[in-house]
This record gives sequence, structure tokens and C-alpha cells, in this order.
Amino acid sequence: MTALPLTRLGQAIRSMRQHRGLTQQALAARAGVPRRKVIEGEQGSPRVAIETYARVVDAVGGELAVAPARRPTFEELKDIFPDED
Repeated sequence: MTALPLTRLGQAIRSMRQHRGLTQQALAARAGVPRRKVIEGEQGSPRVAIETYARVVDAVGGELAVAPARRPTFEELKDIFPDED
């Protein structure tokens, strides 16, 4: 079973924070949010506002991006890139 998007986001935040040698408190200070929100964000909590996630991600040197939840099928690609023969 794959992790939910917020869970994956939280795991990425934790990994980036640890890789940079930051404590949760230091990251919270950089992001201008309470430490509790960093903890909840690393847990993938839906109670954390997207703005808070964005501030924390920015403070840890990351970037939020939107990507398709699934890859397109071959048939869908054919509609997008028709043969020019």
C-alpha cells in the first residue's frame, strides 16, 4: 500500500530537515511557525494548513509541486500526441 500524499510530504520534510542537521525547533524558527506544526507536518497531519506546509518546505530548502496522481495510459497519450503520418 502506498503512503498518502500528506504522509509522503511529511516524510520528505523530516528527511530534508535531518539531512540538513536541523532540529524541529530550528526549522520552526526558520519557517516562523510553532514547533508543534513542524511535528504535525512531519506526521502528515491534515490539520496543518497548506500555507504552513509551504512555509516549512521553503524553510528546509524544498519546493512544493503538483504532479499527476497517475501516469497517463497509452491511449491517453495517443490523444495528446497523435501520429502525423
